[in-house]
Amino acid sequence: IRIIHTIVALEKKAGGGEIDGLSAYGLSKAGLTAYTMYLAKKYPNITSSSCSPGFIATAMTKGFGAKLTPMEGTVSLSHCLFGKLGGNGWYFGSDAKRSPLDKARDPGDPEYKP
Repeated sequence: IRIIHTIVALEKKAGGGEIDGLSAYGLSKAGLTAYTMYLAKKYPNITSSSCSPGFIATAMTKGFGAKLTPMEGTVSLSHCLFGKLGGNGWYFGSDAKRSPLDKARDPGDPEYKP
């Protein structure tokens, strides 16, 4: 059994500034990631992970610099569903690499290793 939470981070815009009104949205995504980690500890026989699809170019993101196609946005989700994860309760970036929670890791950067 696998539980996957998809985390979409809209709380930041280009240049790192906050987009007004979305701070609660970002907080909810942090809460979902914390819940993923809780599930991994409470039920270690069930694989729980969270992932970000990345910044996907859609009608909603037009004009904000999104570059990923919808198919490219399935990389991390497919990895969490079908790949060998190497751990439980981990967060994966849009390139399906383990990512930290306290700082950005861009696609192509080295995988997070605590």
